[in-house]
Amino acid sequence: MATARVVLLLAALLFAAGAVAASSWDDDDGRGRESWRCARRCDDRRSSQERHRCLQECREQQQERGRREHDRRGEGSGDEREQEQEQERSSRRPYVFDRRSFRRVVKSEQGSVRALRPFHEASKLLRGIREYRVAVLEANPRSFIVPSHTDAHCICYVAQGEGVVTTIENGERQSYAIREGHIFVAPAGAVTYLANTDGRRKLVIAKILHTISVPGKFQFFFGPGGRNPESILSSFSKSVQRAAYKTSSDRLERLFGRQDKGVIVRASEEQVRELRRQASEGGHGPHWPLPPFGDSHGPYNLLDQRPRIANRHGQLYEADARSFHDLADHDIRVSFANITAGSMSAPFYNTRSIKIAYVLDGSGYAEIVCPHLTTHGGESERERGKEERSRRSEEESEEEEEEAAGQGYRTIRARLSRGTAFVVPVGHPVVEVASRDSNLQIVCFEVRADKNEKVFLAGANNVLKKLDRAAKELAFAARSAKEVDEVLDAQRDQGFLAGPEEREREQEEEEREGRRGREEREEQEEEEREGRHGGGRGRREVVAETLLRMATGGM
Repeated sequence: MATARVVLLLAALLFAAGAVAASSWDDDDGRGRESWRCARRCDDRRSSQERHRCLQECREQQQERGRREHDRRGEGSGDEREQEQEQERSSRRPYVFDRRSFRRVVKSEQGSVRALRPFHEASKLLRGIREYRVAVLEANPRSFIVPSHTDAHCICYVAQGEGVVTTIENGERQSYAIREGHIFVAPAGAVTYLANTDGRRKLVIAKILHTISVPGKFQFFFGPGGRNPESILSSFSKSVQRAAYKTSSDRLERLFGRQDKGVIVRASEEQVRELRRQASEGGHGPHWPLPPFGDSHGPYNLLDQRPRIANRHGQLYEADARSFHDLADHDIRVSFANITAGSMSAPFYNTRSIKIAYVLDGSGYAEIVCPHLTTHGGESERERGKEERSRRSEEESEEEEEEAAGQGYRTIRARLSRGTAFVVPVGHPVVEVASRDSNLQIVCFEVRADKNEKVFLAGANNVLKKLDRAAKELAFAARSAKEVDEVLDAQRDQGFLAGPEEREREQEEEEREGRRGREEREEQEEEEREGRHGGGRGRREVVAETLLRMATGGM
Protein backbone atom coordinates (compact mmCIF):
# COMPACT_ATOMS: atom_id res chain seq x y z
CA MET A 1 0.00 0.00 0.00
CA ALA A 2 2.79 2.41 0.92
CA THR A 3 4.63 1.46 -2.26
CA ALA A 4 1.54 2.28 -4.34
CA ARG A 5 1.26 5.67 -2.70
CA VAL A 6 4.90 6.44 -3.45
CA VAL A 7 4.41 5.42 -7.09
CA LEU A 8 1.32 7.61 -7.41
CA LEU A 9 3.16 10.55 -5.83
CA LEU A 10 6.11 10.18 -8.21
CA ALA A 11 3.75 9.98 -11.18
CA ALA A 12 1.98 13.18 -10.09
CA LEU A 13 5.30 14.97 -9.70
CA LEU A 14 6.47 13.82 -13.13
CA PHE A 15 3.17 14.92 -14.71
CA ALA A 16 3.44 18.39 -13.05
CA ALA A 17 7.04 18.78 -14.16
CA GLY A 18 6.07 17.88 -17.71
CA ALA A 19 3.25 20.40 -17.68
CA VAL A 20 5.58 23.11 -16.39
CA ALA A 21 8.19 22.23 -19.00
CA ALA A 22 5.56 22.28 -21.75
CA SER A 23 4.24 25.66 -20.66
CA SER A 24 7.79 26.99 -20.39
CA TRP A 25 8.50 25.71 -23.87
CA ASP A 26 5.39 27.47 -25.19
CA ASP A 27 6.24 30.75 -23.43
CA ASP A 28 9.87 30.68 -24.47
CA ASP A 29 9.38 29.33 -27.97
CA GLY A 30 10.36 32.64 -29.51
CA ARG A 31 13.45 32.91 -27.36
CA GLY A 32 14.36 29.27 -28.14
CA ARG A 33 14.25 29.92 -31.87
CA GLU A 34 16.34 33.05 -31.36
CA SER A 35 18.93 31.05 -29.38
CA TRP A 36 19.04 28.46 -32.16
CA ARG A 37 19.64 31.16 -34.79
CA CYS A 38 22.32 32.73 -32.66
CA ALA A 39 24.05 29.36 -32.18
CA ARG A 40 23.99 28.75 -35.92
CA ARG A 41 25.58 32.14 -36.46
CA CYS A 42 28.27 31.32 -33.92
CA ASP A 43 29.13 28.12 -35.81
CA ASP A 44 30.70 30.38 -38.42
CA ARG A 45 33.46 31.36 -36.00
CA ARG A 46 36.85 29.86 -36.80
CA SER A 47 38.31 29.26 -33.35
CA SER A 48 36.66 27.72 -30.32
CA GLN A 49 37.46 30.85 -28.32
CA GLU A 50 35.56 33.05 -30.79
CA ARG A 51 32.65 30.60 -30.76
CA HIS A 52 32.57 30.59 -26.95
CA ARG A 53 32.54 34.41 -26.87
CA CYS A 54 29.78 34.49 -29.48
CA LEU A 55 27.62 32.06 -27.52
CA GLN A 56 28.19 34.05 -24.34
CA GLU A 57 26.97 37.21 -26.10
CA CYS A 58 23.91 35.28 -27.31
CA ARG A 59 23.06 34.26 -23.75
CA GLU A 60 23.50 37.82 -22.52
CA GLN A 61 21.25 39.14 -25.27
CA GLN A 62 18.60 36.55 -24.47
CA GLN A 63 18.74 37.38 -20.76
CA GLU A 64 18.39 41.08 -21.54
CA ARG A 65 15.37 40.41 -23.74
CA GLY A 66 13.88 38.29 -20.99
CA ARG A 67 14.29 41.10 -18.46
CA ARG A 68 12.69 43.59 -20.83
CA GLU A 69 9.80 41.19 -21.46
CA HIS A 70 9.33 40.70 -17.73
CA ASP A 71 9.32 44.45 -17.15
CA ARG A 72 6.88 44.93 -19.97
CA ARG A 73 4.48 42.31 -18.61
CA GLY A 74 4.77 43.70 -15.10
CA GLU A 75 3.97 47.21 -16.26
CA GLY A 76 1.29 46.18 -18.73
CA SER A 77 -1.60 47.38 -16.61
CA GLY A 78 0.08 50.76 -16.16
CA ASP A 79 0.68 51.05 -19.91
CA GLU A 80 -2.96 50.22 -20.59
CA ARG A 81 -4.11 52.89 -18.15
CA GLU A 82 -1.73 55.39 -19.75
CA GLN A 83 -3.05 54.53 -23.21
CA GLU A 84 -6.62 54.92 -22.01
CA GLN A 85 -5.80 58.30 -20.49
CA GLU A 86 -4.07 59.39 -23.70
CA GLN A 87 -7.05 58.28 -25.79
CA GLU A 88 -9.35 60.23 -23.50
CA ARG A 89 -7.18 63.34 -23.89
CA SER A 90 -7.12 62.83 -27.66
CA SER A 91 -10.90 62.60 -27.86
CA ARG A 92 -11.24 65.94 -26.07
CA ARG A 93 -8.32 67.67 -27.79
CA PRO A 94 -7.51 65.72 -30.96
CA TYR A 95 -5.14 68.40 -32.29
CA VAL A 96 -2.91 68.95 -29.23
CA PHE A 97 -0.13 66.68 -27.89
CA ASP A 98 1.89 67.43 -24.77
CA ARG A 99 5.38 66.16 -23.99
CA ARG A 100 3.98 62.88 -22.58
CA SER A 101 2.69 61.97 -26.05
CA PHE A 102 6.24 61.59 -27.39
CA ARG A 103 8.07 58.25 -27.25
CA ARG A 104 11.84 57.67 -27.27
CA VAL A 105 12.89 55.89 -30.45
CA VAL A 106 16.64 56.37 -29.88
CA LYS A 107 18.24 56.58 -26.45
CA SER A 108 21.80 56.69 -25.18
CA GLU A 109 23.77 58.33 -22.38
CA GLN A 110 24.59 61.28 -24.65
CA GLY A 111 21.12 62.08 -25.98
CA SER A 112 17.89 60.83 -27.46
CA VAL A 113 15.38 61.10 -30.31
CA ARG A 114 11.71 61.38 -29.33
CA ALA A 115 8.87 60.98 -31.83
CA LEU A 116 5.17 61.68 -31.77
CA ARG A 117 3.04 58.69 -32.69
CA PRO A 118 1.45 58.65 -36.18
CA PHE A 119 -1.25 61.28 -36.55
CA HIS A 120 -3.85 58.95 -38.03
CA GLU A 121 -3.49 56.70 -34.97
CA ALA A 122 -4.01 59.65 -32.65
CA SER A 123 -7.21 60.88 -34.31
CA LYS A 124 -9.29 60.08 -37.38
CA LEU A 125 -9.50 63.82 -38.01
CA LEU A 126 -5.76 63.80 -38.82
CA ARG A 127 -5.79 61.17 -41.56
CA GLY A 128 -4.84 63.85 -44.07
CA ILE A 129 -1.30 64.00 -42.64
CA ARG A 130 -0.82 60.29 -42.01
CA GLU A 131 2.44 60.40 -43.99
CA TYR A 132 4.10 62.84 -41.56
CA ARG A 133 5.72 62.44 -38.16
CA VAL A 134 7.18 64.90 -35.66
CA ALA A 135 10.47 64.13 -33.90
CA VAL A 136 12.95 65.96 -31.67
CA LEU A 137 16.69 65.28 -31.35
CA GLU A 138 18.53 66.28 -28.18
CA ALA A 139 22.31 65.75 -28.09
CA ASN A 140 24.59 66.57 -25.17
CA PRO A 141 27.55 68.97 -25.51
CA ARG A 142 30.42 67.55 -27.57
CA SER A 143 28.45 64.52 -28.71
CA PHE A 144 28.37 62.79 -32.10
CA ILE A 145 25.40 61.15 -33.84
CA VAL A 146 26.72 58.19 -35.84
CA PRO A 147 26.14 57.95 -39.61
CA SER A 148 22.69 56.71 -40.56
CA HIS A 149 19.99 57.02 -43.17
CA THR A 150 16.20 56.85 -42.97
CA ASP A 151 13.35 55.87 -45.23
CA ALA A 152 11.82 59.34 -44.80
CA HIS A 153 12.66 62.90 -45.80
CA CYS A 154 13.64 64.98 -42.77
CA ILE A 155 13.07 68.75 -42.69
CA CYS A 156 14.95 70.03 -39.64
CA TYR A 157 14.96 73.25 -37.62
CA VAL A 158 17.78 73.97 -35.16
CA ALA A 159 15.99 75.12 -32.02
CA GLN A 160 19.03 75.43 -29.76
CA GLY A 161 22.80 75.18 -29.83
CA GLU A 162 25.28 74.80 -32.65
CA GLY A 163 26.99 71.98 -34.44
CA VAL A 164 28.02 70.39 -37.71
CA VAL A 165 25.89 68.34 -40.12
CA THR A 166 27.31 66.23 -42.95
CA THR A 167 25.34 64.59 -45.76
CA ILE A 168 26.50 62.18 -48.45
CA GLU A 169 24.20 62.20 -51.46
CA ASN A 170 24.83 61.32 -55.10
CA GLY A 171 28.44 60.52 -54.22
CA GLU A 172 29.10 64.00 -52.78
CA ARG A 173 29.95 64.77 -49.19
CA GLN A 174 29.05 68.20 -47.86
CA SER A 175 29.56 69.50 -44.32
CA TYR A 176 27.93 72.59 -42.88
CA ALA A 177 28.03 74.50 -39.63
CA ILE A 178 24.58 74.93 -38.11
CA ARG A 179 23.25 77.07 -35.28
CA GLU A 180 19.97 78.25 -33.84
CA GLY A 181 17.55 79.32 -36.60
CA HIS A 182 19.00 77.11 -39.33
CA ILE A 183 16.80 74.94 -41.55
CA PHE A 184 18.29 71.97 -43.39
CA VAL A 185 16.98 68.93 -45.25
CA ALA A 186 18.22 65.35 -44.94
CA PRO A 187 16.72 63.49 -47.92
CA ALA A 188 15.58 59.90 -47.59
CA GLY A 189 18.47 57.51 -48.12
CA ALA A 190 21.19 60.15 -47.73
CA VAL A 191 23.86 59.18 -45.19
CA THR A 192 23.79 61.86 -42.51
CA TYR A 193 25.75 62.46 -39.32
CA LEU A 194 25.89 65.33 -36.86
CA ALA A 195 28.00 66.65 -34.03
CA ASN A 196 27.27 69.06 -31.21
CA THR A 197 30.31 71.33 -31.22
CA ASP A 198 29.14 73.42 -28.28
CA GLY A 199 30.84 72.62 -25.00
CA ARG A 200 28.01 73.86 -22.78
CA ARG A 201 24.55 73.63 -24.36
CA LYS A 202 22.55 70.78 -25.81
CA LEU A 203 21.89 70.64 -29.52
CA VAL A 204 18.10 70.53 -30.00
CA ILE A 205 16.63 69.94 -33.47
CA ALA A 206 12.89 69.79 -34.18
CA LYS A 207 12.05 67.92 -37.38
CA ILE A 208 9.16 66.76 -39.48
CA LEU A 209 9.55 63.46 -41.30
CA HIS A 210 7.79 62.74 -44.58
CA THR A 211 7.51 58.95 -44.57
CA ILE A 212 7.76 56.97 -47.80
CA SER A 213 7.68 53.20 -47.34
CA VAL A 214 4.81 52.89 -44.85
CA PRO A 215 2.61 55.92 -44.11
CA GLY A 216 3.44 57.22 -40.65
CA LYS A 217 6.27 54.73 -40.11
CA PHE A 218 9.99 55.41 -40.39
CA GLN A 219 13.19 53.56 -39.57
CA PHE A 220 16.78 54.55 -38.82
CA PHE A 221 19.45 52.47 -40.51
CA PHE A 222 22.67 52.91 -38.58
CA GLY A 223 26.05 52.30 -40.09
CA PRO A 224 29.22 51.16 -38.27
CA GLY A 225 28.95 51.32 -34.52
CA GLY A 226 25.19 51.61 -34.74
CA ARG A 227 22.26 50.55 -32.63
CA ASN A 228 23.01 47.91 -30.04
CA PRO A 229 23.77 45.15 -30.57
CA GLU A 230 24.54 45.38 -34.29
CA SER A 231 24.76 47.84 -37.16
CA ILE A 232 23.38 47.25 -40.63
CA LEU A 233 26.85 46.16 -41.79
CA SER A 234 27.27 43.48 -39.14
CA SER A 235 23.77 42.16 -39.79
CA PHE A 236 24.89 40.34 -42.94
CA SER A 237 26.25 36.83 -42.58
CA LYS A 238 29.98 36.49 -41.97
CA SER A 239 30.54 34.80 -45.30
CA VAL A 240 28.87 37.72 -47.13
CA GLN A 241 30.91 40.21 -45.10
CA ARG A 242 34.17 38.46 -45.91
CA ALA A 243 33.30 38.38 -49.61
CA ALA A 244 32.10 41.99 -49.68
CA TYR A 245 35.12 43.50 -47.93
CA LYS A 246 37.80 40.95 -48.89
CA THR A 247 39.17 40.71 -45.37
CA SER A 248 39.26 38.35 -42.43
CA SER A 249 36.53 37.72 -39.89
CA ASP A 250 38.79 38.93 -37.09
CA ARG A 251 39.21 42.33 -38.69
CA LEU A 252 35.53 42.54 -39.50
CA GLU A 253 34.71 41.68 -35.91
CA ARG A 254 36.89 44.52 -34.66
CA LEU A 255 35.51 46.91 -37.25
CA PHE A 256 31.80 46.10 -37.19
CA GLY A 257 31.53 44.44 -33.80
CA ARG A 258 29.21 45.30 -30.98
CA GLN A 259 29.41 48.90 -29.79
CA ASP A 260 27.88 49.50 -26.37
CA LYS A 261 27.93 53.30 -26.40
CA GLY A 262 24.82 53.72 -28.51
CA VAL A 263 24.22 55.88 -31.56
CA ILE A 264 24.92 59.20 -29.81
CA VAL A 265 28.48 59.06 -28.46
CA ARG A 266 30.96 61.37 -26.80
CA ALA A 267 33.55 63.04 -29.06
CA SER A 268 36.98 64.30 -28.08
CA GLU A 269 38.01 67.92 -28.41
CA GLU A 270 40.35 67.02 -31.27
CA GLN A 271 37.56 65.19 -33.12
CA VAL A 272 35.21 68.15 -32.66
CA ARG A 273 37.84 70.50 -34.09
CA GLU A 274 38.27 68.22 -37.11
CA LEU A 275 34.52 68.11 -37.76
CA ARG A 276 34.32 71.88 -37.41
CA ARG A 277 37.21 72.29 -39.88
CA GLN A 278 35.43 70.09 -42.41
CA ALA A 279 32.34 72.28 -42.10
CA SER A 280 34.34 75.46 -42.61
CA GLU A 281 35.72 74.02 -45.85
CA GLY A 282 32.27 72.90 -46.97
CA GLY A 283 33.23 69.27 -47.56
CA HIS A 284 35.06 67.85 -50.57
CA GLY A 285 32.47 67.04 -53.21
CA PRO A 286 33.62 66.83 -56.86
CA HIS A 287 31.54 69.93 -57.71
CA TRP A 288 33.02 72.13 -54.99
CA PRO A 289 32.81 75.14 -54.84
CA LEU A 290 29.04 75.23 -54.71
CA PRO A 291 27.03 76.50 -57.69
CA PRO A 292 25.50 79.99 -57.61
CA PHE A 293 22.81 80.84 -55.06
CA GLY A 294 19.42 79.50 -56.06
CA ASP A 295 20.74 76.05 -57.05
CA SER A 296 22.91 75.53 -53.96
CA HIS A 297 22.11 73.19 -51.13
CA GLY A 298 22.79 73.58 -47.45
CA PRO A 299 21.36 75.15 -44.31
CA TYR A 300 19.33 78.34 -44.46
CA ASN A 301 19.17 80.55 -41.38
CA LEU A 302 15.63 81.74 -40.90
CA LEU A 303 16.43 84.26 -38.17
CA ASP A 304 18.95 86.09 -40.36
CA GLN A 305 16.19 87.11 -42.78
CA ARG A 306 13.79 90.05 -42.65
CA PRO A 307 10.64 89.04 -40.76
CA ARG A 308 7.45 88.90 -42.80
CA ILE A 309 5.51 90.54 -39.95
CA ALA A 310 7.05 92.47 -37.07
CA ASN A 311 5.72 94.82 -34.41
CA ARG A 312 5.97 95.23 -30.65
CA HIS A 313 3.72 92.19 -30.14
CA GLY A 314 5.75 89.67 -32.13
CA GLN A 315 7.69 88.62 -35.21
CA LEU A 316 7.06 86.04 -37.92
CA TYR A 317 9.85 84.56 -40.07
CA GLU A 318 9.05 82.30 -43.03
CA ALA A 319 10.95 80.19 -45.56
CA ASP A 320 9.50 78.35 -48.55
CA ALA A 321 10.75 76.96 -51.86
CA ARG A 322 11.25 80.46 -53.27
CA SER A 323 13.66 81.50 -50.54
CA PHE A 324 15.18 78.08 -49.68
CA HIS A 325 15.77 75.81 -52.67
CA ASP A 326 15.97 72.58 -50.63
CA LEU A 327 12.27 72.86 -49.76
CA ALA A 328 11.23 72.79 -53.43
CA ASP A 329 10.74 69.00 -53.53
CA HIS A 330 8.74 68.78 -50.32
CA ASP A 331 5.97 71.42 -50.60
CA ILE A 332 6.55 72.57 -47.01
CA ARG A 333 6.86 76.05 -45.55
CA VAL A 334 8.85 76.49 -42.32
CA SER A 335 8.13 79.44 -40.06
CA PHE A 336 9.17 80.74 -36.66
CA ALA A 337 6.86 82.89 -34.53
CA ASN A 338 8.03 84.85 -31.51
CA ILE A 339 5.01 86.20 -29.62
CA THR A 340 6.02 88.68 -26.92
CA ALA A 341 4.82 88.24 -23.35
CA GLY A 342 1.15 89.14 -22.96
CA SER A 343 0.53 89.33 -26.72
CA MET A 344 -1.19 87.03 -29.20
CA SER A 345 -1.31 86.16 -32.86
CA ALA A 346 -4.17 87.65 -34.82
CA PRO A 347 -6.89 85.04 -35.50
CA PHE A 348 -6.29 83.49 -38.94
CA TYR A 349 -6.72 80.32 -40.98
CA ASN A 350 -4.84 78.65 -43.85
CA THR A 351 -6.54 78.11 -47.19
CA ARG A 352 -4.56 74.99 -48.21
CA SER A 353 -1.93 74.12 -45.61
CA ILE A 354 -2.14 71.92 -42.53
CA LYS A 355 -0.09 73.55 -39.80
CA ILE A 356 2.06 71.27 -37.62
CA ALA A 357 3.55 73.32 -34.77
CA TYR A 358 6.04 72.62 -31.98
CA VAL A 359 6.57 74.90 -28.98
CA LEU A 360 10.26 75.68 -28.52
CA ASP A 361 10.05 77.94 -25.48
CA GLY A 362 7.69 79.90 -23.27
CA SER A 363 4.12 79.21 -22.26
CA GLY A 364 0.58 80.30 -23.05
CA TYR A 365 -2.45 78.76 -24.69
CA ALA A 366 -4.03 78.21 -28.10
CA GLU A 367 -7.64 78.26 -29.25
CA ILE A 368 -8.69 76.30 -32.35
CA VAL A 369 -12.22 76.58 -33.74
CA CYS A 370 -13.38 73.17 -34.98
CA PRO A 371 -16.70 72.23 -36.66
CA HIS A 372 -16.17 68.47 -36.22
CA LEU A 373 -16.49 68.42 -32.42
CA THR A 374 -19.52 70.62 -31.81
CA THR A 375 -21.16 70.05 -28.44
CA HIS A 376 -24.48 70.88 -26.89
CA GLY A 377 -25.11 70.21 -23.23
CA GLY A 378 -21.96 68.09 -22.98
CA GLU A 379 -23.10 65.63 -25.65
CA SER A 380 -21.65 65.64 -29.15
CA GLU A 381 -24.04 66.52 -31.93
CA ARG A 382 -22.84 63.51 -33.89
CA GLU A 383 -23.75 61.08 -31.10
CA ARG A 384 -27.12 62.76 -30.59
CA GLY A 385 -27.73 62.47 -34.33
CA LYS A 386 -27.00 58.74 -34.26
CA GLU A 387 -29.45 58.18 -31.44
CA GLU A 388 -32.08 60.25 -33.20
CA ARG A 389 -31.67 58.28 -36.43
CA SER A 390 -31.90 54.98 -34.55
CA ARG A 391 -35.33 56.01 -33.23
CA ARG A 392 -36.71 56.74 -36.66
CA SER A 393 -38.98 54.27 -38.32
CA GLU A 394 -37.92 52.46 -41.49
CA GLU A 395 -40.14 54.75 -43.57
CA GLU A 396 -38.55 57.88 -42.10
CA SER A 397 -35.01 56.54 -42.53
CA GLU A 398 -35.63 56.20 -46.27
CA GLU A 399 -36.11 59.95 -46.58
CA GLU A 400 -33.20 62.05 -47.71
CA GLU A 401 -31.00 63.22 -44.84
CA GLU A 402 -29.39 66.62 -44.81
CA GLU A 403 -26.14 67.60 -43.16
CA ALA A 404 -26.38 70.61 -40.89
CA ALA A 405 -23.74 73.18 -41.86
CA GLY A 406 -22.60 75.93 -39.54
CA GLN A 407 -24.88 74.78 -36.72
CA GLY A 408 -22.18 75.11 -34.10
CA TYR A 409 -18.47 75.03 -33.44
CA ARG A 410 -16.32 73.82 -30.60
CA THR A 411 -13.40 75.92 -29.42
CA ILE A 412 -10.52 73.68 -28.39
CA ARG A 413 -8.46 75.54 -25.81
CA ALA A 414 -5.15 73.97 -24.78
CA ARG A 415 -2.22 75.06 -22.66
CA LEU A 416 1.07 75.46 -24.51
CA SER A 417 4.50 74.90 -22.99
CA ARG A 418 7.91 73.78 -24.14
CA GLY A 419 7.62 70.43 -25.92
CA THR A 420 3.93 70.74 -26.85
CA ALA A 421 2.95 69.89 -30.43
CA PHE A 422 -0.34 70.87 -32.04
CA VAL A 423 -2.00 70.63 -35.46
CA VAL A 424 -4.31 73.13 -37.14
CA PRO A 425 -6.26 71.63 -40.07
CA VAL A 426 -7.10 73.55 -43.23
CA GLY A 427 -9.67 76.31 -42.74
CA HIS A 428 -9.71 76.06 -38.93
CA PRO A 429 -9.27 79.50 -37.31
CA VAL A 430 -6.57 79.59 -34.64
CA VAL A 431 -5.06 82.06 -32.18
CA GLU A 432 -1.98 81.64 -29.97
CA VAL A 433 -1.62 83.67 -26.76
CA ALA A 434 1.63 84.15 -24.80
CA SER A 435 1.60 84.25 -21.02
CA ARG A 436 2.36 87.52 -19.21
CA ASP A 437 5.81 86.45 -17.99
CA SER A 438 7.45 84.87 -21.07
CA ASN A 439 7.63 85.03 -24.84
CA LEU A 440 6.00 82.17 -26.72
CA GLN A 441 8.28 80.74 -29.45
CA ILE A 442 6.84 78.28 -31.97
CA VAL A 443 8.30 76.58 -35.04
CA CYS A 444 5.70 75.64 -37.67
CA PHE A 445 5.84 73.19 -40.57
CA GLU A 446 3.03 73.93 -43.03
CA VAL A 447 2.33 70.89 -45.20
CA ARG A 448 1.10 71.49 -48.78
CA ALA A 449 2.30 75.07 -48.78
CA ASP A 450 2.05 75.72 -52.51
CA LYS A 451 -0.49 78.51 -53.21
CA ASN A 452 -1.49 78.63 -49.54
CA GLU A 453 -2.73 81.93 -48.12
CA LYS A 454 -2.96 83.07 -44.51
CA VAL A 455 -6.36 84.72 -44.08
CA PHE A 456 -6.46 87.07 -41.08
CA LEU A 457 -9.78 87.65 -39.33
CA ALA A 458 -8.66 90.64 -37.23
CA GLY A 459 -6.13 93.44 -37.49
CA ALA A 460 -5.21 96.00 -40.11
CA ASN A 461 -5.13 93.29 -42.82
CA ASN A 462 -8.50 91.83 -41.79
CA VAL A 463 -10.15 90.08 -44.73
CA LEU A 464 -13.60 91.23 -43.53
CA LYS A 465 -12.66 94.78 -44.51
CA LYS A 466 -12.80 93.66 -48.14
CA LEU A 467 -16.54 93.04 -47.97
CA ASP A 468 -18.63 95.54 -49.90
CA ARG A 469 -21.10 97.84 -48.17
CA ALA A 470 -24.22 95.77 -48.84
CA ALA A 471 -22.53 92.56 -47.66
CA LYS A 472 -21.52 94.22 -44.39
CA GLU A 473 -25.06 95.43 -43.76
CA LEU A 474 -26.53 92.00 -44.54
CA ALA A 475 -23.93 89.79 -42.85
CA PHE A 476 -23.52 91.62 -39.54
CA ALA A 477 -26.10 92.36 -36.87
CA ALA A 478 -25.47 96.08 -37.18
CA ARG A 479 -27.58 99.06 -38.18
CA SER A 480 -25.22 100.20 -40.92
CA ALA A 481 -21.98 99.42 -42.71
CA LYS A 482 -20.48 102.45 -40.99
CA GLU A 483 -20.89 100.81 -37.62
CA VAL A 484 -19.20 97.64 -38.96
CA ASP A 485 -16.29 99.69 -40.29
CA GLU A 486 -15.85 101.41 -36.93
CA VAL A 487 -15.36 98.01 -35.28
CA LEU A 488 -13.10 96.57 -37.99
CA ASP A 489 -10.93 99.69 -38.21
CA ALA A 490 -10.35 100.00 -34.46
CA GLN A 491 -7.43 97.51 -34.52
CA ARG A 492 -4.44 99.14 -36.24
CA ASP A 493 -1.86 96.38 -35.63
CA GLN A 494 -1.57 93.33 -37.87
CA GLY A 495 -0.26 89.79 -37.46
CA PHE A 496 0.38 90.13 -33.73
CA LEU A 497 -1.88 91.98 -31.32
CA ALA A 498 -2.16 92.81 -27.65
CA GLY A 499 -3.37 89.77 -25.73
CA PRO A 500 -6.61 89.66 -23.73
CA GLU A 501 -5.04 90.72 -20.42
CA GLU A 502 -2.87 93.36 -22.04
CA ARG A 503 -5.89 94.69 -23.90
CA GLU A 504 -7.82 94.94 -20.62
CA ARG A 505 -4.99 96.97 -19.10
CA GLU A 506 -4.90 99.22 -22.16
CA GLN A 507 -8.65 99.68 -21.92
CA GLU A 508 -8.39 100.59 -18.24
CA GLU A 509 -5.67 103.13 -19.07
CA GLU A 510 -7.83 104.58 -21.85
CA GLU A 511 -10.73 104.90 -19.42
CA ARG A 512 -8.48 106.65 -16.88
CA GLU A 513 -7.24 109.02 -19.58
CA GLY A 514 -10.83 109.67 -20.58
CA ARG A 515 -11.83 110.45 -17.01
CA ARG A 516 -8.90 112.85 -16.63
CA GLY A 517 -9.86 114.57 -19.86
CA ARG A 518 -13.46 114.94 -18.76
CA GLU A 519 -12.37 116.35 -15.39
CA GLU A 520 -10.09 118.91 -17.09
CA ARG A 521 -12.87 119.95 -19.45
CA GLU A 522 -15.27 120.31 -16.53
CA GLU A 523 -12.77 122.50 -14.64
CA GLN A 524 -12.24 124.67 -17.70
CA GLU A 525 -15.98 125.05 -18.19
CA GLU A 526 -16.36 125.96 -14.50
CA GLU A 527 -13.70 128.70 -14.82
CA GLU A 528 -15.41 130.07 -17.90
CA ARG A 529 -18.74 130.15 -16.06
CA GLU A 530 -17.14 132.00 -13.15
CA GLY A 531 -15.59 134.51 -15.55
CA ARG A 532 -18.92 135.15 -17.25
CA HIS A 533 -20.60 135.53 -13.85
CA GLY A 534 -18.05 138.24 -12.83
CA GLY A 535 -18.90 140.32 -15.96
CA GLY A 536 -16.48 142.63 -17.72
CA ARG A 537 -14.52 143.34 -14.55
CA GLY A 538 -13.37 139.73 -14.44
CA ARG A 539 -12.20 139.88 -18.04
CA ARG A 540 -10.42 143.19 -17.47
CA GLU A 541 -8.60 141.72 -14.47
CA VAL A 542 -7.44 138.81 -16.58
CA VAL A 543 -6.17 141.16 -19.32
CA ALA A 544 -4.39 143.36 -16.78
CA GLU A 545 -2.73 140.39 -15.15
CA THR A 546 -1.54 139.16 -18.55
CA LEU A 547 -0.08 142.57 -19.46
CA LEU A 548 1.66 142.76 -16.09
CA ARG A 549 3.33 139.37 -16.64
CA MET A 550 4.48 140.45 -20.10
CA ALA A 551 5.94 143.71 -18.75
CA THR A 552 7.71 141.94 -15.92
CA GLY A 553 9.20 139.44 -18.35
CA GLY A 554 10.45 142.28 -20.60
CA MET A 555 12.16 144.04 -17.66
